[in-house]
Amino acid sequence: MTMGLTIYQSITPAERPQSQSTSTTLLCGSDQPYRIRKWLGVRRSTWLLFFYILAYLLYLIGGSVLFSYLEHENEHQLRTEIRNRKQEFIYNHPSVDPLELEQLIKDITVHGLSPLEQGKNASNWSFGQSFLFTVTIVTTVGYGHINPVTPSGKLICILYCLVGIPFTLVFLSALVQRLLAPTFSLLSTLLTRLTNLGNLEVRLMHLLMLGLSFVLVAFLLPSVVFWSLEPGWTFLDSVYFVFISLTTIGLGDYIPGDSREHEGYRDLYKTGVGIYLLTGLVLLSLTLTVYYDIPQLNLGLHLHRHRDIFANGQNGKEHKDSEPTSVSHYAHDEGEQNHLVRK
Repeated sequence: MTMGLTIYQSITPAERPQSQSTSTTLLCGSDQPYRIRKWLGVRRSTWLLFFYILAYLLYLIGGSVLFSYLEHENEHQLRTEIRNRKQEFIYNHPSVDPLELEQLIKDITVHGLSPLEQGKNASNWSFGQSFLFTVTIVTTVGYGHINPVTPSGKLICILYCLVGIPFTLVFLSALVQRLLAPTFSLLSTLLTRLTNLGNLEVRLMHLLMLGLSFVLVAFLLPSVVFWSLEPGWTFLDSVYFVFISLTTIGLGDYIPGDSREHEGYRDLYKTGVGIYLLTGLVLLSLTLTVYYDIPQLNLGLHLHRHRDIFANGQNGKEHKDSEPTSVSHYAHDEGEQNHLVRK
C-alpha cells in the first residue's frame, strides 16, 4: 500500500490517464468510476463522527446534571438522618467514646460483612454465592456485593477473568449463532408470505415479534418472580434489577437471595439467578443481532468511511444491496444445504 495515501487512493490503478479528474477514481477490479462525498472539503463520515461524539458528550453531561438533580437532595437528607441518629445514640450512652464508635462503624463496613446476628452463620462464599459471583465477573456484570479480600483471591480473580471473559464471549456468540438459524428461518417465511409488504416493513415486524418475546420471557416474567420472592422489593425495584443486570451495568444495590426468608434454599436461589443471567444475556444478544442486521436501523454504518463512496451515476445514493445482511447469508447457506440434500 502506498504510504501517505488513503486506502481508496492507493488501490487506484497507476496507469490511469493523467488527464483524468482527481475527484473521480476507479473502483478496485472495476472500470466503474466513483466519487467520495465531502462536506466543506472533509469526508462526510468524518463530519458525522464529529457530530456523534459531540452529541454523546452532551448526553453524558446531561445525564450527570439530571441524576445529580434527582438524587442530591435525598442523599443530603439521609446523611442528616444518620448523623442525627449517631448523635442521639451518643447522647443516650454517654459512656461511649464518639471516636471509638466511628472506628467500630468503619471496621464493620470496610469488609462488606453483615454485623447482624440473624446472618452470622451465612457465608458469602457458599456454592450459590460463589456461582453467582463467578457469573457476574465473567459476564462483566460485577454486582460488587462480594469480592475477594485475600491477595491470592485477588490474583486468581484476575487470572480467572482473563480466561473466563473471552470464554464467555465465545459461549454467548456460539449460542446466538445457533439461535439465528430458526430466527432467520422465521424471517424468510415472513418475507415469502407477506409479499404485499416491503422488505423493511417485514423485517421490522419480525424484529417487533422477537423484541416482544424477549421483553416477556427475559424481562417481565423474571421481574414478577423477583417481586414475589424478594420481601421489600417493589415491582419497580424488580424491573430495575433485571434491567441493570441484563445490560451488564451491575450496580449491586439490589441482590436477590440475601433475605432471611431464603436461608433454606439460598444456594439454589443464587445458582438459579446466575443461570438466568446467562440465559438473559443470550436472548439479549440475539435480539441486538437481529436489530443491527437491519441496515436502516444500524446508524453506526453511516460513520464508516466506505459509506462516503458512490459510483458515478448514482447521484450519491448507495446501491440498495450494498449492505449484506445475515438473512441473505442464511438464505444462501440454506440454499446450499438444500442443494446438497437433493444431490
